[in-house]
Amino acid sequence: MKYQIVGNNMQALNVILEEGEKVYADSGHLLSKSDNVTMVPRLAGGLVKAIERKATGTTAMLTEFQSKSGEGIVSVSGILPGKVVEVDLAPGQGLAVEHDALLAVEESVGFTLQRVSLGAAFWGGAGLMLQKFTGPGKVFIHVVGDTISHDLDGTNHIEVDPGHIAAFDSSLSYTIRGVDNVRTAMFGGVGLFLANFTGTGKLILHSVSRTKLAAELYLTGKELNKGK
Repeated sequence: MKYQIVGNNMQALNVILEEGEKVYADSGHLLSKSDNVTMVPRLAGGLVKAIERKATGTTAMLTEFQSKSGEGIVSVSGILPGKVVEVDLAPGQGLAVEHDALLAVEESVGFTLQRVSLGAAFWGGAGLMLQKFTGPGKVFIHVVGDTISHDLDGTNHIEVDPGHIAAFDSSLSYTIRGVDNVRTAMFGGVGLFLANFTGTGKLILHSVSRTKLAAELYLTGKELNKGK
C-alpha cells in the first residue's frame, strides 16, 4: 500500500489504492476521496468484535474504502491539531491504541482487544479495554500536538499522565499509581494518578492531552460567546 503524510501542524494521510485494494478508516475522519473509490461502513471484525470495539469507547463501525477501477486516493485526518504516525507491524506484533487515536489500518491487520487492569480502567481514562491491532500490516494513528516516543528495554520504566497515552506495543504493561502526595495532585496540575509502563517495547505519547485540549477549547468558546 502506498501512502503520503502531508501537512505540518495539522497533518493528513493520503492513501493511494490500486484497483481492488482496501483500507479501513475510523468513522468521521474522511477528508476527501477520488470518485472511483467506494466507501462502505463495516462492522469492525464482525458483530462480536464490533460490540467489543464499542466497549472501548469508540464507534462500532469502520469505513471500508476500495478502488473499483484503476488507482484511487483516500485522504483522512484527525479532528485536532497533530501528527500522523505510521506503525509498521511485523507478523504477530501487537499494538494497543487508545480509543480516539486510530486513523486508518491496512486490510491485512487483525483487530482484537487488550484488557487493562481495573485501576488503569477507572483512573487511566481508557476504559476496561483498548483496541489491539496485530500485524502484518500498517496502522496509522493520529497524535495530538507532536509525537513523543519512548523505547523501553525491560530495565527501565516510565510514568506518564494517562491523558497523553496514544499507543504502545502490546508487549508493554502498565499500572496506575497515585502521585506522591495530595499537595502535588492539587497544585502540580498533573491529576491524581500516573501510568507506570514496564516491559520491552515502544510507547507513543500525545504531547498535548486530548481531553485537556478539548476542555480548554470548550471553555474558550463559552467565554467568547459571553461577549456576543
